[in-house]
Amino acid sequence: MTAIDPISGRRMARPGVPLPNARRESLVLAIISIMMMGCEQNRAIRSAGVPVPQIVAHRGASHDAPENTLAAFRLGFEQGADAVEGDFRMTRDGVIIAMHDADLRRTTGDPRRIEDVDFESLQQLDAGSWGRWAGGAFAGERVPRLEEVLAIVPEARVLFIEVKGTLAMVPALIETIARSALDRDRVAIISFDAKVIAACKKQMPEVKALWITAFKDADGIWTPTAAEVIANAKRMSADGIDVQANPEVVTSEFVAAVHAAGLECHVWTIDDPEAAIKIRSTAVDSITTNQPAKLRAILR
Repeated sequence: MTAIDPISGRRMARPGVPLPNARRESLVLAIISIMMMGCEQNRAIRSAGVPVPQIVAHRGASHDAPENTLAAFRLGFEQGADAVEGDFRMTRDGVIIAMHDADLRRTTGDPRRIEDVDFESLQQLDAGSWGRWAGGAFAGERVPRLEEVLAIVPEARVLFIEVKGTLAMVPALIETIARSALDRDRVAIISFDAKVIAACKKQMPEVKALWITAFKDADGIWTPTAAEVIANAKRMSADGIDVQANPEVVTSEFVAAVHAAGLECHVWTIDDPEAAIKIRSTAVDSITTNQPAKLRAILR
């Protein structure tokens, strides 16, 4: 079993072998510094009755492990995330796998598109040795199926499934979730595609679905507005929204309007402590981050 350093949340170079003392001390001091920096701000926020948002690990703990691998998902939970988020697409033979890009080039070196590859062929690829991970402890990680990811979600934790495919993926997605032993309240479907959200809510209404959107600036006017976001979410029967953490738009008033409409309000993606504390003050339901251990330290 892979050992995890209790301070950094990273894999140890070898099981049971801790980081050098100097490295551990620097990490401890860094975490203490982060916590002290946010202490007064967090105290003021708590005194105002603002709850601590849930922490969602973006593509797993993707700062410390190769994104969308079982290693990254497990590490996200080990670092204290309330939920992990993964991107999912469907192979040529109908298997739903964790992968952000439409092709395999960036994370496996294979130029083929996922829709053109069978799952068995995909399993020959190494998803743990790309970029800064080359030659490291994650060599040999495979691209996981959705079933494998569902199977490792711990008790009382949640998996956010971002659907990167089209409507054609929905029947297989619903079938996979239905076969899983995971309780339906521990799964959330998220997507930029309004048709995907609407179809999922129609066919599996007991599973939470969140519509993802970003914001655009046109001469100082940001869109969509809170009213537009709410109307769109209601139209597709979404349970809430998962929006870009833009401080120009996501204010306390914006979040209050979304909550007043009976919708949840989640934000992505924040790694900066100051930005996390500021967005927390708006009472968002969750913050998605590449560094769950870091944000857990600053927010709690």
